Amino acid sequence: MITLQQDLLHSALNAVTRASTKSTLMAAFSLVRLDVHTDGILHLSCFNGETAARSTVNVDCSEDLSVCVDAATLKAVVETMAGQIRLHVDGTALVIQQGTSNRTSLRIVDEPLPVIGEESIQTVATFSGTIFRSLMRALPFASTDDSRAVLQVVHLILNSDTVMAQTADGYSAGLVMESIEGPAEPTSVSLPLSSARLLSTLVEDRDTVRMGTAGENRYIFQITNPDDSKNLTLATVTADGNFPSAQIKTLIDEARQNAVAILQIQQSSLMQSIRMVNAMGTQSTFLKAVNGVAKIASAETETGQGRNILEGTASGENAQAWLSAAFLKRAAEACKGELVMRITNNTKPILIEAGSFTAVIMPMMVEGSKDPFPEDEAIAISLPEMAMA
Repeated sequence: MITLQQDLLHSALNAVTRASTKSTLMAAFSLVRLDVHTDGILHLSCFNGETAARSTVNVDCSEDLSVCVDAATLKAVVETMAGQIRLHVDGTALVIQQGTSNRTSLRIVDEPLPVIGEESIQTVATFSGTIFRSLMRALPFASTDDSRAVLQVVHLILNSDTVMAQTADGYSAGLVMESIEGPAEPTSVSLPLSSARLLSTLVEDRDTVRMGTAGENRYIFQITNPDDSKNLTLATVTADGNFPSAQIKTLIDEARQNAVAILQIQQSSLMQSIRMVNAMGTQSTFLKAVNGVAKIASAETETGQGRNILEGTASGENAQAWLSAAFLKRAAEACKGELVMRITNNTKPILIEAGSFTAVIMPMMVEGSKDPFPEDEAIAISLPEMAMA
């Protein structure tokens, strides 16, 4: 018999079952395994074929128990309960009971499920939840194209005092750098995209994230918060391939050095303008720096054309470029307050920076499109010939 509070079990299930998935090929991927001994530590484990997750909860326990049941069903049942609940095995079923009237039985599934053991972990670095969540701002720039497997990762580079997260999809790239107490020796690791996404949904600002290794190419992330009784562990195998980290860094450095126009604009103004472009039914976005003013417009469509003056300033030379609103939105959403955009010309990458965040976006080649701001063009005035004295 296991006895515990509903809110603790629900919180643990809500986290660990994110690593479960319905699969017609592997029934085990939809299961959650419950392991507990009389020491009073309940382990809840899920595995989706790439990432294993384990949540730990302290319980009152009078007997050992190790069973697998459907993860989504157990979570849904626990959500209907409140207060103290009890779990025990009755033949081929796991019984979940609240009081004397609320009782549900779930069929026990005899299916092997890989779980995270009590292996030794060599710590690489420890992050605050705030820093880890900041690093994950690079996540939207990772490729979702299966033909670009080398880019379907979040690439982490750890040094003694910094950690850098890099992502790219062939058309844009994101980079976040934060200060930490890192490893003595430089370390780099490419996390599979699905594992990184899962981590980003589980880590909260007040958490502590301990990153370590447990064997070759196997990384462990321990997420804890004593105030919330949170104790979650994720394990994943690092991705193979050579992430183009150096090339991305070079691309960013060149975009910064070669820029001829610098736009300092407010994120809220940029987001409003991106919504304007989307309202026109297009992704083609025109960005222009002219006479100290930053301007933005949509391509002309059947419904019309949107044009805005961005809140901010432009310095340097006049410059312009077309780019995708979708990529621009990813960068803007990772920023707060003021951001800086650097333009070289209409064929070179556009750089966007705000604090520890950097993004680089390749421009669009839009044939036949006219400048949405023709009034900015200088008008040639022919002067009458003057007779020589």
